[in-house]
Amino acid sequence: MTRYFNQKEIDEFKECFNFHARKGFINNEKDLSVIMRSLAYSPTKVELVKYFQKHVAADGRIEFSSFLDILHEHSKIENCEKELLAGFKAQDSQKQGSISTAEVKNILMNSGEKLSRNEVDALFRETRVNGGQVNYKQFLDALLTPSPDY
Repeated sequence: MTRYFNQKEIDEFKECFNFHARKGFINNEKDLSVIMRSLAYSPTKVELVKYFQKHVAADGRIEFSSFLDILHEHSKIENCEKELLAGFKAQDSQKQGSISTAEVKNILMNSGEKLSRNEVDALFRETRVNGGQVNYKQFLDALLTPSPDY
């Protein structure tokens, strides 16, 4: 079980798994999707079906140990931080490690899962972006750091 993740990660995964899979197992793709997305993974519907079919036991359930295998398998495919960093670097024509807030706002409002102006403004407030240039490595660190749950 600990061959892929450290104990802190496993504890976080187990807490989320137990919160959503109150009976101690997952028995459909929808629940698998909810748990993975709660852990900041973004599997497609096709990937969810594949994982479920591959890891489901004969009784139609996915136990926690199999769930860890799914997370490991998916983490080899998806690296959110790397993908976002590559996207920001592509916009950084000066190769200075920053892009304008207007450019970031435009990207967030017009590509992928489009955010509203209010959502972008709230995101900027939460990450302490005030205008001018955005150091995108610091911005990503702020975005990807889990919020305290108190």
